[in-house]
Amino acid sequence: MAGPVDLSPLQRELDALRRQLCHCDNAGTCLGCQGVEMLRQQAQMVVSAATQPVLLQVAQEAQARELMAQIQQLQEQLMKDPDAMRALEDLMRHFQPPPPAEDH
Repeated sequence: MAGPVDLSPLQRELDALRRQLCHCDNAGTCLGCQGVEMLRQQAQMVVSAATQPVLLQVAQEAQARELMAQIQQLQEQLMKDPDAMRALEDLMRHFQPPPPAEDH
């Protein structure tokens, strides 16, 4: 197995994304803040699970199911709020790769 995983580049990108999406002055109450924090938790969970022995991974499956339930609740809230849907679309556009350049 490789050494420790450095998540600092991802953390910096998530911090920058949160600053772009935040509407609550970093109080953590808006969808932008909550969504970015959920992404941060998911990334940490994946790295943690992937670097643990298999027996510990089984224990983490329950934690993953709980996080997925939280994500589903957030998605349900998004579907009810048009402003939240626009924010989610903005978030998704941020993570899409740029279109391929046209050759001339």
